[in-house]
Amino acid sequence: MKDKPFDPEFFELVVREVIRRLRDQGLIVQGTVPAAADELNLPERLITRATLHGRLAGIGRVVVSLKAIVTPSVRDELKEQAIELVRR
Repeated sequence: MKDKPFDPEFFELVVREVIRRLRDQGLIVQGTVPAAADELNLPERLITRATLHGRLAGIGRVVVSLKAIVTPSVRDELKEQAIELVRR
């Protein structure tokens, strides 16, 4: 059986989900970014639906850079789920 290549985006997704679940239970996680529990910070320059896949549970705000390109389908998805899009 051949090993699958390391996928840093999947790894980040798993870590964020674990941290979110721990925060939801009221546990303090040392070494995490001090962002609001309902905030998703995306450093990517291009934000697509694939970027968001599986990452919006419990999220109220998505933060992207000022130069990030956000696709119309992402804007629609965020609007449908009443999630705020913030540029910083």
